[in-house]
Parts: sequence; C-alpha cells; structure tokens
Amino acid sequence: MAKPLVYQITNTVSAQLQADCVALLGGVSIMSPQPEEAAEIAAACDALLINIGTPPGRARELYLAAARAAAEHERPIVMDAVGYGFSRFRTEAADALLSEIKFSVIKGNFSEIAALCGEGAAPRGVSSECGEAGAAGIVAECAKKYRAAVYCTGELDFISDGEKSETVSGGSKLLAMTSGIGCALGSATALFCSREAPFEASLHALKLFRRAAALAEKDSASAGPYSFRTAFMDWLAELHSEEEKNVR
Repeated sequence: MAKPLVYQITNTVSAQLQADCVALLGGVSIMSPQPEEAAEIAAACDALLINIGTPPGRARELYLAAARAAAEHERPIVMDAVGYGFSRFRTEAADALLSEIKFSVIKGNFSEIAALCGEGAAPRGVSSECGEAGAAGIVAECAKKYRAAVYCTGELDFISDGEKSETVSGGSKLLAMTSGIGCALGSATALFCSREAPFEASLHALKLFRRAAALAEKDSASAGPYSFRTAFMDWLAELHSEEEKNVR
C-alpha cells in the first residue's frame, strides 16, 4: 500500500519537524509555497494541511488554489489557525478560505478558536473566567459554525464535531516549552485524515502526541528540556510501530 502523501502549506519555523513527523508516522510530505503549482499538487495528494503561521505574500491566492483543488478531488483539508485574530493579513486570508471551503478539521489554541468563533481572543489561553466547560462549549460552537471537527490545545485538549465531544489530558508540561510540536500535530492530523474520519483522526493524533510526550518527559528528565524534542520524536515512531503491529 502506498504511503499517504500530505501537502503541507505550513509554518516555515517548524517545516523540518513536520516533515519528520509525517515520515515517522508512515506518510510522505510535499511542501511548496508557490500558487502556480498549488492546485496541481493538491489534486495529487491524499490530504492537505494549511497552516497560516508564516503566511507568504500571496497567501490568499496560494491557500485558495490548493484548497479548491483538494475540495474538488474530495481530499481532507486541515487548517491550523496559527495566529488567527492577531494580524489583519493572516486573518483575512483565513476568512477568505473559511467562507468558501469546507474544512475537515480546524485546530488552534484557545485564543485562536475563540477568535474564529467570534468570541474575541484570550491571549493566555483558557481564562479562569471561561473555565473548562466554557472552552469545551466554544469548541463545540465553532465545530457547528464551520461544520468541521474542531479542537483546541492547551493544558487540556478539547475536541468536537458539533455532535460528539471529548477532552484529552495527560502529556507533559514540556510541550509548552517546545516550539513546533503543535504544528507537527496539525501535520499528523492531516496524515491521519487520509485514512480516518476527521473526528477520529484528530482524536488519534491528540492522544498519540500526549502519550509520546509523557514517555519522552521520563526519558529526558535527567538530560535537560531540549532533549525532550528528540525523545518525543523517538516515542512517536515507537508508538506508531506498535499501532501498526496491532492493526496487522
């Protein structure tokens, strides 16, 4: 069986980590920020990720070209709404997409999902005034608004497709100190969407990353926080290998 091909239009800060993540989880990456070839690549891929973390100058043209082609060929499309609501440029580019394209999955931190839902932004995550129930409610509302599986990440992860909802706990506090892993989570979600339904793919990715983080923290405790990243990736590969054996 051919490995799923994931077209990642993504955050350049963590592109290498995301490509490595997809490879470790059994997929293949292709990345290009060129609008001229976006439709051609999207039509040939098995899943599309649009991460708006470092939007290029022709972001709207690029995103729409890729998303339209992926939608036409019925490929799953994942949006990682990095920085949504923070700047007008990226927010308007994302809004242009959301007004036309039905996404399979939308992910972000709480402030990004709240902004998408029209609730404003909470710059430090889930506020004490909002609480867990409020955060879960906003995620569910956002899922209904965009008719997609939606999840927000933080100390707890909240996921909903508008009908069913779950909360994912565990992991490691070191996740918050390690740049790029949230973006890698989006890439893993897109990969899993190539063979699972959006809600199940998202939940799979969230639980896998939490489990790998908990194991990595134990491995890297005596070596220092930066070694956590390497241990995390090693555990992703190990856990994926275990999953593959169980499937067989």
